[in-house]
Amino acid sequence: MIYLDNSATTKIDKRVIEKMTPYLSKYYGNPSSVYKFGQISRRAIDRSREIIANYLNSDLQEIIFTSGGTESNNLALKGIVNGNNKNKISHIITSEIEHDSILNTLKEIKNIEVTYIKPDQTGKIKVEDVDNAIKENTILISIIHANSEIGVIQDIENIGKIAKKNNVLFHVDAMQSLKYLDIDVNKFNIDLLTFGAHKINGPKGIGALYIKRGTPIQALIKGGSQEYRIRGGTENLSAIVGFGEAVELLKSEKYKRQEYVKTLRDNFERDILKINGTKLNSNASNRMPHLSNILFDKINSESMLIQLDLYNISASAGSACSSLSIEPSHVLTSIGLTEKEAKHSIRFSLGHENTQIEIEKTIQVIKEILNKYE
Repeated sequence: MIYLDNSATTKIDKRVIEKMTPYLSKYYGNPSSVYKFGQISRRAIDRSREIIANYLNSDLQEIIFTSGGTESNNLALKGIVNGNNKNKISHIITSEIEHDSILNTLKEIKNIEVTYIKPDQTGKIKVEDVDNAIKENTILISIIHANSEIGVIQDIENIGKIAKKNNVLFHVDAMQSLKYLDIDVNKFNIDLLTFGAHKINGPKGIGALYIKRGTPIQALIKGGSQEYRIRGGTENLSAIVGFGEAVELLKSEKYKRQEYVKTLRDNFERDILKINGTKLNSNASNRMPHLSNILFDKINSESMLIQLDLYNISASAGSACSSLSIEPSHVLTSIGLTEKEAKHSIRFSLGHENTQIEIEKTIQVIKEILNKYE
């Protein structure tokens, strides 16, 4: 299999599995227990929290473990509205190209008004548009760091400065960016940061929300005193250990991975874009190093994905329902593509496990598929 859907999820690193395994069968005590066996688990969680906090330049108590990015985004939005909404309408600023866990959550929160910033044709959010959208009742700016479909990286540093200047909380969805980009929550004036393990070669089902000390937020999952009373429930011990190990490995290998996948990505784009009827859907100079979103005039996304799968090549389109009917991506239509163009676009997202031979094979297969439509 040639796996080119690393924006969806990544293969768990063997070293992460090795770190997790003892906490599945040997050290399985409840971390909330006072006896020695439980405290072994507590120390393992504290160690992972320390690794992650150091990586983001935060305090340990500011890292709250969740079940993943979707829960973290829900907690950030709903928790802030519930913690700030004093029987008045609150205003939130976000963009049209956020993840569905942001857009769909905002649709169901009551007593808020939302401004959706439209990106330019490359997918870039203009900092001045965010600044101009701020109102007297604005409580939160929520902007994704790097888009999962076109890879465009937003200027969170300057958006953070605007948020701080206006005394507005700033939330960043960093699920896609953590693997390759530097994130310093203090330098970027971030109050809340969503991130998770399965995008960085860690386990699924574990994520976190950084919450700056003093940020007014209410818990969504109420229970015991776990996670500083912000997220109740017995901790996912082995996954948290794996999360910490994935971040530890990332710390030492990030720049090597970044350089390698960018070389593969550039080689892929160079050859694919020579084919008639192909187009790169974002030519932004500042985008994620591993991701290409390609428009194919001759073939729709559904047909291309099915035929790639016959060759054991995995890629993806914007979004798909369970019947395999490809819906037009809201990200692609937001940057100016027609519905038809969006339905003819494929996302290829590479990982450091991929090889140049796999890239060459994929290019060859794509050419064979397109030749059928001549």
